[in-house]
Amino acid sequence: MKALRLTLAPLVIGSLLLGGCQTLPIVPRAVGCDVNAELLAAKCAAPKSIANDATYATLIDTMQADRKALRECSITADALRDAIARCKQTTDEYNKKIDALNSRK
Repeated sequence: MKALRLTLAPLVIGSLLLGGCQTLPIVPRAVGCDVNAELLAAKCAAPKSIANDATYATLIDTMQADRKALRECSITADALRDAIARCKQTTDEYNKKIDALNSRK
């Protein structure tokens, strides 16, 4: 019995050491930035139509409302584009670091 233990001990220790040397992925790759397709497809409101018999004051009011709507839409679109670009850049950098760690063997 003692001889069996002495024979199996190096075999068990050796298999544990070999198993411990295996490189396993540390963490999975980052999930990409999912953006709602409807949000990306959203468009700015069309300019308001002006009636033929509109007064100058109505024309000015309509023009100001259109400019305001366009400005707000532009700000929203710029913020969305910048957020997506930052998210993509950060995700790409993170994935490169993860790939470098996972490729070590």
